[in-house]
Amino acid sequence: MSLSLKGIFLQNEFWAFLFTIGWVLFNWPMLTLAQRSTIFGVPAILAYVVAIWILIILIAYLFDRWRSA
Repeated sequence: MSLSLKGIFLQNEFWAFLFTIGWVLFNWPMLTLAQRSTIFGVPAILAYVVAIWILIILIAYLFDRWRSA
C-alpha cells in the first residue's frame, strides 16, 4: 500500500502531523541553532521563526483548500 500526495491530503491525521512538525521546529534545540548569527542584518532567530511560521500557515492553507475542493 503506497500513499500518494493526494492520499496524504485526504487524511485527517495531517493536522496532527502539521502540529507535530511545528512543535518540533519551534522547540528549544532547533531555536538555539540560529541564536548568534545574522542574515542581512536581521537576527537569524527572527528570520527562522518568521520563515517557519509562514511555512506552517501556507501548508495549512493549501491543505484546507485542497480538502474543500
